[in-house]
Amino acid sequence: MIRMKLLRSGAVAAVGWLAWTQRQDIVRYLKIRQMSSGDGHPGNVPASGVHAYPAPGQGTPDGTGDFASASRGGPAPPGR
Repeated sequence: MIRMKLLRSGAVAAVGWLAWTQRQDIVRYLKIRQMSSGDGHPGNVPASGVHAYPAPGQGTPDGTGDFASASRGGPAPPGR
């Protein structure tokens, strides 16, 4: 009897913890869903993140990357 109560309360706590840790995604999902139904504005959906590539002119110059490195199948550096 006590075992079932502990199991049930543990399950409720786990679901509550999961919902709490995912609250930002849940809110974002609800806002996107509201926008998709035609009742929302795209500006209300938080779309923060990191850009995958640097802005134009902010990266390294062409030809200076490690594409010819030995780890990528290129020639080994001298002395190794």
